[in-house]
Amino acid sequence: MPLIFAVLLISIFCSSSSGQSSDKVAVLYFADHSGFDSGGGCLSIWPLRVIFGSGTKQEKWDLKVGFRDMLNEKLIEAGYDIIEPGIADKALKEIGEENPAALARQLGADVMIVGDIRKFEQHRMRASSQGPTSLGAGEGMEMAAMGGVGGFFYSASVKTNVSLYDSSGEEIETSEVNSKKNLRDFYMGVGPMTYHRGDREDENYSSEKQPPIVSYKKLDAVKFGSDEYKNRTLFGMATMDVMDNIIGKVDEYLAPEALADTQGKIVYVGTGDRLKKNEVYINLGAGDGIKTGLKLGVFVKGIKLTDPDTGAELGAVPEQRIGSIKISRVEAEHLSLAEIVEKTSQIEQGNIVKQE
Repeated sequence: MPLIFAVLLISIFCSSSSGQSSDKVAVLYFADHSGFDSGGGCLSIWPLRVIFGSGTKQEKWDLKVGFRDMLNEKLIEAGYDIIEPGIADKALKEIGEENPAALARQLGADVMIVGDIRKFEQHRMRASSQGPTSLGAGEGMEMAAMGGVGGFFYSASVKTNVSLYDSSGEEIETSEVNSKKNLRDFYMGVGPMTYHRGDREDENYSSEKQPPIVSYKKLDAVKFGSDEYKNRTLFGMATMDVMDNIIGKVDEYLAPEALADTQGKIVYVGTGDRLKKNEVYINLGAGDGIKTGLKLGVFVKGIKLTDPDTGAELGAVPEQRIGSIKISRVEAEHLSLAEIVEKTSQIEQGNIVKQE
Protein backbone atom coordinates (compact mmCIF):
# COMPACT_ATOMS: atom_id res chain seq x y z
CA MET A 1 0.00 0.00 0.00
CA PRO A 2 2.77 2.55 0.83
CA LEU A 3 4.50 1.74 -2.48
CA ILE A 4 1.30 2.35 -4.45
CA PHE A 5 0.75 5.63 -2.62
CA ALA A 6 4.30 6.75 -3.42
CA VAL A 7 3.85 5.91 -7.11
CA LEU A 8 0.61 7.93 -7.18
CA LEU A 9 2.34 10.91 -5.59
CA ILE A 10 5.15 10.77 -8.15
CA SER A 11 2.72 10.54 -11.05
CA ILE A 12 0.65 13.48 -9.74
CA PHE A 13 3.76 15.60 -9.26
CA CYS A 14 5.07 14.80 -12.73
CA SER A 15 1.74 15.53 -14.40
CA SER A 16 1.36 18.85 -12.60
CA SER A 17 4.92 20.05 -13.21
CA SER A 18 5.25 18.84 -16.78
CA GLY A 19 4.15 20.94 -19.69
CA GLN A 20 6.16 23.93 -18.54
CA SER A 21 8.54 24.96 -21.29
CA SER A 22 12.24 25.37 -20.51
CA ASP A 23 12.24 28.38 -22.86
CA LYS A 24 12.76 31.63 -20.95
CA VAL A 25 11.04 34.80 -22.12
CA ALA A 26 11.68 38.33 -20.85
CA VAL A 27 9.18 41.11 -21.45
CA LEU A 28 11.56 44.05 -21.07
CA TYR A 29 9.01 46.85 -21.20
CA PHE A 30 6.08 48.46 -23.00
CA ALA A 31 6.43 52.12 -23.95
CA ASP A 32 3.23 54.16 -24.21
CA HIS A 33 2.81 56.63 -27.06
CA SER A 34 -0.97 56.22 -27.29
CA GLY A 35 -1.81 59.58 -25.71
CA PHE A 36 -4.19 57.81 -23.33
CA ASP A 37 -4.43 59.56 -19.95
CA SER A 38 -3.68 56.68 -17.61
CA GLY A 39 -4.51 58.74 -14.55
CA GLY A 40 -7.71 60.31 -15.77
CA GLY A 41 -9.95 57.34 -16.40
CA CYS A 42 -11.38 56.49 -19.81
CA LEU A 43 -12.43 60.03 -20.63
CA SER A 44 -8.87 61.02 -21.40
CA ILE A 45 -9.64 64.58 -22.55
CA TRP A 46 -10.18 66.77 -19.48
CA PRO A 47 -13.19 68.83 -20.75
CA LEU A 48 -15.04 65.59 -21.46
CA ARG A 49 -14.22 64.34 -17.96
CA VAL A 50 -15.74 67.48 -16.48
CA ILE A 51 -18.92 67.23 -18.58
CA PHE A 52 -19.48 63.48 -18.70
CA GLY A 53 -17.37 62.12 -15.83
CA SER A 54 -18.99 59.85 -13.29
CA GLY A 55 -17.86 61.84 -10.26
CA THR A 56 -16.67 58.60 -8.64
CA LYS A 57 -13.17 57.34 -8.01
CA GLN A 58 -11.50 56.39 -11.28
CA GLU A 59 -9.23 53.38 -11.64
CA LYS A 60 -5.77 54.28 -12.91
CA TRP A 61 -5.06 52.40 -16.12
CA ASP A 62 -1.25 52.29 -16.27
CA LEU A 63 -0.81 50.84 -19.76
CA LYS A 64 2.96 50.38 -19.52
CA VAL A 65 2.71 48.22 -16.40
CA GLY A 66 -0.61 46.64 -17.34
CA PHE A 67 0.43 45.45 -20.79
CA ARG A 68 3.62 43.85 -19.46
CA ASP A 69 1.77 42.14 -16.59
CA MET A 70 -0.93 40.79 -18.91
CA LEU A 71 1.60 39.49 -21.42
CA ASN A 72 3.58 37.77 -18.66
CA GLU A 73 0.37 36.11 -17.43
CA LYS A 74 -0.41 34.84 -20.92
CA LEU A 75 3.15 33.57 -21.38
CA ILE A 76 2.89 31.59 -18.14
CA GLU A 77 -0.44 30.12 -19.27
CA ALA A 78 1.24 29.15 -22.55
CA GLY A 79 3.88 27.20 -20.61
CA TYR A 80 6.83 29.58 -20.86
CA ASP A 81 9.25 30.39 -18.05
CA ILE A 82 9.19 34.17 -17.68
CA ILE A 83 11.94 36.40 -16.36
CA GLU A 84 10.51 38.32 -13.39
CA PRO A 85 9.88 42.01 -14.19
CA GLY A 86 12.05 43.15 -11.28
CA ILE A 87 15.02 41.17 -12.63
CA ALA A 88 14.48 42.53 -16.14
CA ASP A 89 14.24 46.11 -14.81
CA LYS A 90 17.49 45.70 -12.88
CA ALA A 91 19.31 44.39 -15.96
CA LEU A 92 17.95 47.25 -18.08
CA LYS A 93 19.15 49.79 -15.52
CA GLU A 94 22.64 48.25 -15.32
CA ILE A 95 23.20 47.49 -19.01
CA GLY A 96 20.77 49.68 -20.95
CA GLU A 97 18.55 48.75 -23.85
CA GLU A 98 21.26 49.70 -26.38
CA ASN A 99 23.09 46.41 -25.71
CA PRO A 100 20.54 43.61 -26.25
CA ALA A 101 23.27 40.96 -26.52
CA ALA A 102 24.52 41.69 -22.99
CA LEU A 103 20.92 41.85 -21.74
CA ALA A 104 20.12 38.44 -23.18
CA ARG A 105 23.27 36.93 -21.63
CA GLN A 106 22.61 38.36 -18.18
CA LEU A 107 18.94 37.38 -18.19
CA GLY A 108 19.50 33.99 -19.79
CA ALA A 109 16.54 34.73 -22.04
CA ASP A 110 15.72 32.75 -25.16
CA VAL A 111 13.46 35.58 -26.33
CA MET A 112 13.21 39.20 -25.22
CA ILE A 113 10.15 41.33 -26.03
CA VAL A 114 9.88 45.10 -26.31
CA GLY A 115 6.51 46.73 -26.98
CA ASP A 116 5.28 50.18 -27.89
CA ILE A 117 1.59 51.05 -27.45
CA ARG A 118 0.70 53.33 -30.35
CA LYS A 119 -3.08 53.50 -30.02
CA PHE A 120 -5.50 52.77 -27.19
CA GLU A 121 -8.91 54.34 -27.61
CA GLN A 122 -12.64 53.78 -27.83
CA HIS A 123 -14.98 55.71 -30.10
CA ARG A 124 -18.75 55.88 -29.82
CA MET A 125 -21.61 57.05 -31.97
CA ARG A 126 -25.28 57.06 -30.96
CA ALA A 127 -28.41 58.25 -32.71
CA SER A 128 -32.17 58.08 -32.19
CA SER A 129 -35.25 59.45 -33.90
CA GLN A 130 -36.39 60.38 -30.38
CA GLY A 131 -33.43 62.67 -29.86
CA PRO A 132 -30.36 62.28 -27.60
CA THR A 133 -30.41 59.35 -25.20
CA SER A 134 -28.25 58.32 -22.28
CA LEU A 135 -26.71 54.96 -21.60
CA GLY A 136 -28.04 52.93 -18.71
CA ALA A 137 -27.67 49.40 -17.37
CA GLY A 138 -28.33 48.01 -20.83
CA GLU A 139 -25.29 49.79 -22.36
CA GLY A 140 -27.52 51.42 -24.95
CA MET A 141 -29.81 48.43 -25.44
CA GLU A 142 -32.74 50.30 -23.87
CA MET A 143 -32.72 52.80 -26.74
CA ALA A 144 -34.71 50.32 -28.80
CA ALA A 145 -37.55 50.32 -26.28
CA MET A 146 -38.38 53.87 -27.28
CA GLY A 147 -39.15 52.74 -30.81
CA GLY A 148 -38.50 54.61 -34.03
CA VAL A 149 -35.14 54.43 -35.80
CA GLY A 150 -31.73 54.63 -34.22
CA GLY A 151 -28.77 52.71 -32.95
CA PHE A 152 -25.29 52.87 -31.51
CA PHE A 153 -21.74 51.98 -32.51
CA TYR A 154 -18.73 51.49 -30.25
CA SER A 155 -15.24 50.65 -31.44
CA ALA A 156 -12.17 49.93 -29.28
CA SER A 157 -8.76 49.92 -30.97
CA VAL A 158 -5.44 48.69 -29.60
CA LYS A 159 -2.37 49.14 -31.79
CA THR A 160 1.19 48.20 -30.82
CA ASN A 161 4.63 47.81 -32.33
CA VAL A 162 6.42 44.74 -30.99
CA SER A 163 10.09 43.72 -31.35
CA LEU A 164 11.46 40.24 -30.54
CA TYR A 165 15.15 39.48 -29.85
CA ASP A 166 16.80 36.08 -29.62
CA SER A 167 19.29 34.74 -27.05
CA SER A 168 22.20 36.43 -28.84
CA GLY A 169 20.49 39.81 -28.83
CA GLU A 170 19.78 39.70 -32.56
CA GLU A 171 16.43 41.14 -33.62
CA ILE A 172 14.07 38.39 -34.76
CA GLU A 173 11.37 40.72 -36.05
CA THR A 174 9.57 43.99 -35.50
CA SER A 175 5.94 44.21 -36.53
CA GLU A 176 2.59 45.82 -35.79
CA VAL A 177 0.23 43.81 -33.60
CA ASN A 178 -3.22 45.36 -33.62
CA SER A 179 -6.84 44.55 -32.82
CA LYS A 180 -10.22 46.27 -33.03
CA LYS A 181 -13.48 45.20 -31.37
CA ASN A 182 -16.87 46.64 -32.28
CA LEU A 183 -20.31 46.64 -30.72
CA ARG A 184 -23.21 47.97 -32.77
CA ASP A 185 -26.95 47.81 -33.13
CA PHE A 186 -29.34 49.36 -35.62
CA TYR A 187 -33.03 49.18 -34.79
CA MET A 188 -36.29 50.05 -36.50
CA GLY A 189 -39.79 49.66 -35.11
CA VAL A 190 -41.66 49.90 -31.82
CA GLY A 191 -41.58 47.54 -28.82
CA PRO A 192 -41.86 43.85 -29.76
CA MET A 193 -42.06 44.81 -33.45
CA THR A 194 -38.56 46.27 -33.33
CA TYR A 195 -36.10 44.86 -35.86
CA HIS A 196 -32.42 44.70 -34.91
CA ARG A 197 -29.39 44.32 -37.10
CA GLY A 198 -25.96 44.30 -35.49
CA ASP A 199 -23.57 42.61 -33.08
CA ARG A 200 -26.26 42.21 -30.41
CA GLU A 201 -27.57 39.35 -32.59
CA ASP A 202 -24.16 37.64 -32.46
CA GLU A 203 -23.74 34.84 -29.90
CA ASN A 204 -20.78 36.70 -28.37
CA TYR A 205 -22.90 39.73 -27.53
CA SER A 206 -26.46 38.40 -27.32
CA SER A 207 -26.72 38.11 -23.53
CA GLU A 208 -29.07 40.77 -22.22
CA LYS A 209 -27.81 40.18 -18.68
CA GLN A 210 -24.13 40.90 -19.35
CA PRO A 211 -23.55 42.98 -22.49
CA PRO A 212 -20.01 44.27 -23.07
CA ILE A 213 -19.12 47.25 -20.90
CA VAL A 214 -18.69 50.31 -23.11
CA SER A 215 -20.00 53.28 -21.12
CA TYR A 216 -17.23 55.53 -19.84
CA LYS A 217 -18.85 55.79 -16.43
CA LYS A 218 -18.61 52.01 -15.92
CA LEU A 219 -15.20 51.68 -17.55
CA ASP A 220 -13.79 54.16 -15.05
CA ALA A 221 -14.60 51.67 -12.27
CA VAL A 222 -13.02 48.64 -13.98
CA LYS A 223 -9.57 47.56 -12.81
CA PHE A 224 -7.12 47.18 -15.70
CA GLY A 225 -6.12 43.55 -16.29
CA SER A 226 -8.93 42.12 -14.14
CA ASP A 227 -11.19 39.33 -15.41
CA GLU A 228 -13.91 41.95 -15.85
CA TYR A 229 -11.57 44.01 -18.03
CA LYS A 230 -10.47 41.02 -20.11
CA ASN A 231 -13.87 39.44 -20.68
CA ARG A 232 -16.43 42.22 -20.34
CA THR A 233 -14.95 45.27 -22.07
CA LEU A 234 -14.20 45.95 -25.74
CA PHE A 235 -10.85 47.37 -24.60
CA GLY A 236 -10.04 44.09 -22.85
CA MET A 237 -11.12 41.88 -25.75
CA ALA A 238 -8.89 43.84 -28.12
CA THR A 239 -5.98 43.77 -25.65
CA MET A 240 -6.27 39.99 -25.22
CA ASP A 241 -6.20 39.58 -29.00
CA VAL A 242 -2.95 41.53 -29.09
CA MET A 243 -1.48 39.35 -26.33
CA ASP A 244 -2.44 36.13 -28.15
CA ASN A 245 -0.88 37.40 -31.37
CA ILE A 246 2.37 38.31 -29.62
CA ILE A 247 2.54 34.84 -28.07
CA GLY A 248 1.90 33.39 -31.52
CA LYS A 249 5.03 35.18 -32.74
CA VAL A 250 7.04 33.78 -29.82
CA ASP A 251 5.72 30.31 -30.65
CA GLU A 252 6.76 30.67 -34.27
CA TYR A 253 10.35 31.23 -33.18
CA LEU A 254 10.67 28.93 -30.15
CA ALA A 255 8.45 26.11 -31.42
CA PRO A 256 8.89 26.14 -35.20
CA GLU A 257 8.46 22.39 -35.46
CA ALA A 258 5.25 21.70 -37.36
CA LEU A 259 2.45 19.72 -35.79
CA ALA A 260 1.70 18.13 -39.16
CA ASP A 261 1.82 14.62 -37.72
CA THR A 262 -0.06 15.53 -34.55
CA GLN A 263 -3.76 14.83 -34.65
CA GLY A 264 -6.27 15.02 -31.86
CA LYS A 265 -9.99 15.22 -31.38
CA ILE A 266 -12.64 17.22 -29.61
CA VAL A 267 -13.57 15.54 -26.35
CA TYR A 268 -16.13 18.01 -25.02
CA VAL A 269 -18.29 20.75 -26.56
CA GLY A 270 -19.62 23.58 -24.43
CA THR A 271 -23.36 23.78 -23.91
CA GLY A 272 -23.48 27.10 -22.06
CA ASP A 273 -23.55 25.39 -18.65
CA ARG A 274 -20.01 24.47 -17.58
CA LEU A 275 -18.45 25.77 -20.77
CA LYS A 276 -19.45 28.49 -23.23
CA LYS A 277 -21.19 27.34 -26.39
CA ASN A 278 -18.27 28.49 -28.51
CA GLU A 279 -15.65 26.60 -26.44
CA VAL A 280 -14.38 23.02 -26.62
CA TYR A 281 -11.86 20.75 -24.94
CA ILE A 282 -9.41 18.78 -27.10
CA ASN A 283 -7.13 15.86 -26.18
CA LEU A 284 -3.93 17.72 -27.10
CA GLY A 285 -1.84 19.70 -24.66
CA ALA A 286 1.64 20.74 -23.56
CA GLY A 287 3.04 17.27 -24.22
CA ASP A 288 1.93 17.56 -27.85
CA GLY A 289 3.54 20.96 -28.44
CA ILE A 290 0.29 22.89 -28.11
CA LYS A 291 0.61 26.58 -27.18
CA THR A 292 -1.90 29.29 -26.32
CA GLY A 293 -3.05 31.18 -29.43
CA LEU A 294 -2.35 28.26 -31.80
CA LYS A 295 -5.03 27.73 -34.46
CA LEU A 296 -6.10 24.25 -35.55
CA GLY A 297 -8.49 23.07 -38.22
CA VAL A 298 -11.55 20.99 -37.34
CA PHE A 299 -12.49 18.06 -39.58
CA VAL A 300 -15.18 15.41 -39.85
CA LYS A 301 -13.54 12.02 -40.02
CA GLY A 302 -13.59 10.29 -43.40
CA ILE A 303 -15.30 6.92 -43.76
CA LYS A 304 -14.57 3.82 -45.84
CA LEU A 305 -17.33 2.55 -48.08
CA THR A 306 -17.87 -1.14 -48.72
CA ASP A 307 -20.32 -3.08 -50.85
CA PRO A 308 -23.02 -4.35 -48.46
CA ASP A 309 -23.43 -7.55 -50.47
CA THR A 310 -19.85 -8.53 -51.27
CA GLY A 311 -17.98 -6.68 -48.55
CA ALA A 312 -15.58 -5.34 -51.16
CA GLU A 313 -14.02 -1.95 -50.45
CA LEU A 314 -15.38 0.66 -52.83
CA GLY A 315 -13.34 3.65 -51.68
CA ALA A 316 -13.50 6.28 -49.01
CA VAL A 317 -15.20 9.59 -48.33
CA PRO A 318 -12.35 11.96 -47.42
CA GLU A 319 -12.39 13.96 -44.20
CA GLN A 320 -14.10 17.32 -44.50
CA ARG A 321 -13.01 20.60 -42.97
CA ILE A 322 -15.83 22.19 -40.97
CA GLY A 323 -14.10 24.98 -39.07
CA SER A 324 -11.19 26.08 -36.90
CA ILE A 325 -10.38 26.63 -33.23
CA LYS A 326 -7.88 28.75 -31.31
CA ILE A 327 -6.23 27.47 -28.14
CA SER A 328 -7.29 29.59 -25.15
CA ARG A 329 -5.52 27.71 -22.36
CA VAL A 330 -3.25 24.65 -22.09
CA GLU A 331 -4.66 22.62 -19.19
CA ALA A 332 -2.41 19.52 -19.04
CA GLU A 333 -0.13 17.22 -21.01
CA HIS A 334 -2.98 16.14 -23.27
CA LEU A 335 -5.79 18.59 -22.59
CA SER A 336 -6.47 22.12 -23.83
CA LEU A 337 -9.35 24.57 -23.87
CA ALA A 338 -10.09 26.16 -27.25
CA GLU A 339 -12.45 28.72 -28.76
CA ILE A 340 -14.38 28.03 -31.95
CA VAL A 341 -13.43 30.85 -34.31
CA GLU A 342 -14.98 29.48 -37.50
CA LYS A 343 -17.51 26.82 -38.42
CA THR A 344 -19.40 25.80 -41.54
CA SER A 345 -21.44 23.11 -39.80
CA GLN A 346 -22.03 21.81 -36.29
CA ILE A 347 -18.81 21.01 -34.39
CA GLU A 348 -19.24 17.90 -32.26
CA GLN A 349 -17.42 15.59 -29.89
CA GLY A 350 -15.14 13.27 -31.84
CA ASN A 351 -14.31 15.72 -34.64
CA ILE A 352 -10.65 15.67 -35.67
CA VAL A 353 -8.37 18.64 -34.88
CA LYS A 354 -4.99 19.22 -36.49
CA GLN A 355 -2.71 21.91 -37.84
CA GLU A 356 -3.54 23.03 -41.37
